[in-house]
Amino acid sequence: MPEVVFWDTAAFVALGNRDDALYSAAVAVNKDLARQKAYILTTDAVLTEVANSFSKAVLRPMARRIIDSFQQSAKSGAARLVHVDEGLWQRGWQLYVTRPDKDWSLTDCISFVVMHEHKIVRSFTSDHHFEQAGFVRLIQRSFDQL
Repeated sequence: MPEVVFWDTAAFVALGNRDDALYSAAVAVNKDLARQKAYILTTDAVLTEVANSFSKAVLRPMARRIIDSFQQSAKSGAARLVHVDEGLWQRGWQLYVTRPDKDWSLTDCISFVVMHEHKIVRSFTSDHHFEQAGFVRLIQRSFDQL
C-alpha cells in the first residue's frame, strides 16, 4: 500500500510559482513522491489558503490550475480531500487554543489533527510548524539550518 503524504499550502504554492525560492526543492520532492506513488491527502482548508495565496487577478489562473489538478488527482483515486466539518473544525480549534505557546495557524492545527487521525507522518511542506507538531516535513529551507 502506498504511503499517504499530507500536502500543505506551502507545497502547492511553491509548485505553482516558478519564482518561489522553494520551487526547485518542491519539484524534486514532487517527482520523488510520484516515483514512490505516494497517495496525496489534504483538506479544503489548505485549498482555501492556496486560492487565497493566488487571489490577485493576474494569479487566479494559477489557483485554478492547481486546484483543478488536485481535483483530477482525487477523481483518479490518487488523492483525497478531507472536508472540514464542524467536528474537525472543533478538534482543530481545541488544539489551537491549547497551544498558546505556538504560532500555529488554525489551518495548521486542522492539518495536524487530520495527520494524527490518519496516522500520516510526512508532510509535503516547508512549514517548520509541522516539525514542531512531531511530523516530518519534506522541504527544508536553507535558513532553517542556520
